[in-house]
Amino acid sequence: MTKKYKCIHVGLGNFSLQRIQLNLDNNMFEVVAFVDINISNTIDNLKKLKNLPKDFEKRVFKSISEAMKKFSAEVCFIYATSESHPKLIIESLENNLHTFCVKSIACEMKDFKKIIEVKKKYKKLKLVQGLNNQWNEASIKMQELLNDKKNFGELMIGNCTMWGRQNLKSDKPIIDVIKEGIFFHSMGIHQLSQIVAALGLPMSVISSSPEFKQEEIGFEGITGTSTGVCFIKYKNGGTISYTATRGGHGNPYGFASRWSGNWLFHGTKGDIKRNGGRITLYKNGNIVQDYFLKDLDNNLYLDELKQYEIFHQNLSGNNKFDIQKKSLESWLLMEACNISIKEDEKILLDDLILETGLNNL
Repeated sequence: MTKKYKCIHVGLGNFSLQRIQLNLDNNMFEVVAFVDINISNTIDNLKKLKNLPKDFEKRVFKSISEAMKKFSAEVCFIYATSESHPKLIIESLENNLHTFCVKSIACEMKDFKKIIEVKKKYKKLKLVQGLNNQWNEASIKMQELLNDKKNFGELMIGNCTMWGRQNLKSDKPIIDVIKEGIFFHSMGIHQLSQIVAALGLPMSVISSSPEFKQEEIGFEGITGTSTGVCFIKYKNGGTISYTATRGGHGNPYGFASRWSGNWLFHGTKGDIKRNGGRITLYKNGNIVQDYFLKDLDNNLYLDELKQYEIFHQNLSGNNKFDIQKKSLESWLLMEACNISIKEDEKILLDDLILETGLNNL
């Protein structure tokens, strides 16, 4: 019988509501409490959901610690603002809760180090950065083909292009346009986490982020907010280039490119091409496999469900895919890109693993 873990949901904005509904409906997690600084707004939002506990209004609190005094839980899901994530993650871990926090778990290295330092004290707990973009059918098939030694072989070269136009202009500037280096953590990770999921961390990365003001869509020319370029290299010599913008003047690769990426890989035994849900494997000049799969699900419902299933499996001892390791390594690669931009040099990932203590969780 599948164990149902009691959980707390933190953050009750519109983005999180569907994720809460997902856990209210599935047989993996039982939602026992809700946390948000705005109690009245939280209760109003909860009224939009189904299958709530009958006394849900009595289950809303302003902090994780306060909720834990009233209700017993084993897991905490965090869908708050990026700036608040480090503090909330630490509070969750210190309440002995497995913690799932939507990306980005931290916006700066100093906060990531604080999180990892606390996590070391709770080695039996899982800490996962939520990355739903790698769980749709097309992404899973791409990862599978990249590990197909018979038909693809070893990676030689690859390329990902992400091109779109994202209007982030608002009266009160949001973090995505004012925080230096946020591009890789908030956008680049959608694409590059798929590579970490398939092939693990690369040996090194070198990156750049040319920026110009685009006031009509909110960008002020702050480094690392609207564009990113990087070149990652694996120990076997395989290399992948990445070119991305969310300030483009068009969308030449289609909507899917903006989130999933437009991909090409050259392997020792075959080539892989992906655009959206179409994935093609070539060998010796011929198409040998051709797939038309579901890319991003409407509202990401199925993508989140698959991610929750893997998380639940890890909690239950099935670590075939180590979601903690892969998600935290994805964060580290994004930060390595930012460090490379600042220092204008190649960054070795093994050095950052040792510096952060990510090898000792």
